[in-house]
Amino acid sequence: MTIDMDYYRKINELFGTIDKKDYLQKQAIKSINKTNDSVLSTFEILINSNYAENIIADGISTKCIFDYSKTSQDTKTELAFYTKEMWIEVGITSVGSVVKYTDKVSLIENTYIVVSKQEHIDGYDVCYIQRCNNTLQFYDSSSILHSIPCIISKGSISLDEQKIISTLDSEIAVQISDTDITRQIEMNYIFKLGLRSWQVTNIDDITVNGLLILRMVYNETEPPVHIFGITIQNSDATLYVGNTISLNIICTDNEVQVLSPTLIYLSSNIEVATVANGVITCISEGTAIISAIYNGISDSINLTVQNEMIADNYIVDIVGAKTVILNSTITLNVSVFNNGVTDITKSVVWTLSNQDLSSNIYISIISQNGSSITLKATSNSAYINKYVVIKANKSDDNLVYDEHLLQIKSLF
Repeated sequence: MTIDMDYYRKINELFGTIDKKDYLQKQAIKSINKTNDSVLSTFEILINSNYAENIIADGISTKCIFDYSKTSQDTKTELAFYTKEMWIEVGITSVGSVVKYTDKVSLIENTYIVVSKQEHIDGYDVCYIQRCNNTLQFYDSSSILHSIPCIISKGSISLDEQKIISTLDSEIAVQISDTDITRQIEMNYIFKLGLRSWQVTNIDDITVNGLLILRMVYNETEPPVHIFGITIQNSDATLYVGNTISLNIICTDNEVQVLSPTLIYLSSNIEVATVANGVITCISEGTAIISAIYNGISDSINLTVQNEMIADNYIVDIVGAKTVILNSTITLNVSVFNNGVTDITKSVVWTLSNQDLSSNIYISIISQNGSSITLKATSNSAYINKYVVIKANKSDDNLVYDEHLLQIKSLF
């Protein structure tokens, strides 16, 4: 709703007044409430006035009213300085919501967390928000780095009153939003905050619904270091206009393969080739460098795109580990390429044989199809260090094949 302020100037005999904005606003509220009785609330008037602040709540742009005269119940601690009372439309935020607000004077953006909320009778939510004074950074189970805004206080938080209980300087309390991401934080996890390391000693996810309260103590141990790696297994390729090819990429975190990495793909010349979700599409003749980036580490291949197609040139390529542990399973994948381009219409036929040509095969087939095979090594210790040859023939041409040598290893 847009307020016609000239109308209220007239009915309150203030037409032409520019200095009495506060008084004018109160009279406008009084008049419109009297005219419309309970149809419109005070909040609905304010939210359309110059008093409203533009904020971003949980990523959505909206409006609210800040009351700077009110703070939390605890007015004698460091929390008071960082706390505001926020009036906002019902249902926009919840406890744990992240609110971003850019000060109109300093133009500095601050981040807040809603730490308590109650619904007002006039149809708006009254929220206490506290300003975040740090950021927690951690890698989740998929090795994705997250930066979580947080409120750090010295000592321990009394959650029923949001008060600080002074403790040793070696202890801090950290409030963060309770989300699927933050719930991956576990006990004994070590964070780097400032110049010191802090270890999680308790996680409270019960006392305040929507917030996680982490209690931490000083720890001399440095947080674990993550060394990332990325390898594009495809070679430099010459393709043709209209071709598509899927990138085969392996990402590692401390030399352990990450199964579902989050990747960024780039093409140095999108007029020649584009790349999205790991699939290269050839657009026009020319050259391009195709890159994949994982946690700041990148790898790339050179791509040449030509106009004229050439004769078929098929190859079969088996990808997978070279060893299998006794009495365990392993899956090998295979691709059929035609002139360097994956041909998903072609499949393979699998065969197994022992390298020493003995008739009793040392591993068994659990499942297979035209693109993969799952194998299991027997539990017979006599087969340790034996080799099995896995062969994949192009289903319609036995002369096109690949062989994969698999060794059976002991667990110890």
